[in-house]
Amino acid sequence: MANSSTGESVLERADRILAAFTAEQPRLTGARIAALAGLPPATAHRLVRDMARRGWLDRVEGGRYVVGTRLWELANRSSRELGLAQAARPFMGDIHAVLRQHVQLGVVEGREVLLVERLSHPRAVPVRSAVAGRLPLHLSATGLVLLAHAPRDVQEAYLQGPIPAVTEFSSTDPRVLAEELERIRAAGHAVQTGYLEPDTAGIAVPVRSRGEQVVAGLGVITPAGDPAARAGAIVQALHTAAHGIRRTLRDAAR
Repeated sequence: MANSSTGESVLERADRILAAFTAEQPRLTGARIAALAGLPPATAHRLVRDMARRGWLDRVEGGRYVVGTRLWELANRSSRELGLAQAARPFMGDIHAVLRQHVQLGVVEGREVLLVERLSHPRAVPVRSAVAGRLPLHLSATGLVLLAHAPRDVQEAYLQGPIPAVTEFSSTDPRVLAEELERIRAAGHAVQTGYLEPDTAGIAVPVRSRGEQVVAGLGVITPAGDPAARAGAIVQALHTAAHGIRRTLRDAAR
């Protein structure tokens, strides 16, 4: 791909344009895309037109753009996350039918957990995260269980920071986080309360592949006031589901 005068390739600039779209701002004008992507307006408009011709972006009413169906089509053909979500969905559905809360599946992406699937009930406790959204690993039970089972060098790099806090319940002290990760490894599950929303609690367990490698975190989000006995039953249900997902992934790999 040809580079710009700054040495940035076309792919890098296209990636910045796509990154401008969020759940909060799914429809953007060309001018807004240029501002969010940090590109000259003429450059942004030219790239946006090219991306629209290829279906990477779609133009909608008011001259705005949305992420195109072509990208959705390509992403859903053979992505690792899609196969994982398909394997997990029936087991997540069983838990969701009983709890009627959020049941979610996440994978590690750098220092964040990427949510690849979620089942939610209309009356479930409100949360700020969404499918295809990302959160720092230490701010959710799903992310914590992934971080706790990550390679030692990955954990050490994460503990060097930054470790942002969102509420008074989320600590920025690396020693506190290191101790929590040790407890999660020993217990086999993660429980956190109020790290993102003060009135919610998260519970998660690791999902392993054919070997012992942890490939995902499976978790639920419930009201913070749920009794401890209910948390124990949720952990057991999550472990049962995680074993089922592992068997499905194993059978699919044969």
